[in-house]
Amino acid sequence: YSDAEVFEGYRSNIVWNSSEPLNRDKEAVEVRIETKDGAEYSTDFVTLNFVSDIFAKNKKTGECAYGSYFAMPRMIIVERIDKSIVKKTIDDMINNNELRNYFKPVRNK
Repeated sequence: YSDAEVFEGYRSNIVWNSSEPLNRDKEAVEVRIETKDGAEYSTDFVTLNFVSDIFAKNKKTGECAYGSYFAMPRMIIVERIDKSIVKKTIDDMINNNELRNYFKPVRNK
């Protein structure tokens, strides 16, 4: 089945479990999608500023070969974390039949 068939009518949710307020320009969040039949998929959305801050921190701490790289599974980089950007990103990935390359199944019905 194509992504368009599988994800038609999907619902998405930005997961933020911190007690701190979400800084939409400088964070990493989990995004979950639920299909009409109850299957659930997940990935991480991160901002450019978040990645830049990680590089700076790692250069100081020595992590990731002193900031030479940063790796995170299932990472989608966006300029800002907000519902409209998340929706645009998901819709574009569905239209290009590539959503399942970036979102992993969490729960299937």
